[in-house]
Amino acid sequence: MPGKHKEATIAFRPSAWARAIIEQRAALSGLYKKDFITRSCVYSHIAVVGKKENIQRILDALQEMQIVMKEIAGQIQSGDFPLSEEGYRELKNDYLALVLTVVDIADGASYLFGKESPADRRNWKAELELEQYRHVLELDRVNNEPD
Repeated sequence: MPGKHKEATIAFRPSAWARAIIEQRAALSGLYKKDFITRSCVYSHIAVVGKKENIQRILDALQEMQIVMKEIAGQIQSGDFPLSEEGYRELKNDYLALVLTVVDIADGASYLFGKESPADRRNWKAELELEQYRHVLELDRVNNEPD
């Protein structure tokens, strides 16, 4: 339908300086600005600002989520889970995004707990995406080989 978008819009108003930096980096990256901003947000290191107590609340929420996920898994296995296929897919995506974000936040706050900084580690999300691309390319190569 006209005027309808498939995906939600995320908007923000950066300062003039931040906008200039974002536009320059996007232009030099060779990506469309929306793709540059998306990749920058998804694959960047999360800087944690706050106290150890704030992070502890996040970890407590993660433990609570683990309990809920175990309950949901039990309901799915017993066949007593009234959720459509689309609803299940949406729930799965939401929880996966939450878990990935919590892990990134915990990594960013590792210094609060006397742990090693994750800055030296490779970005595992980018590596996973590259592996998925390699897999797709391998499938395309195998499917296009002459018999």
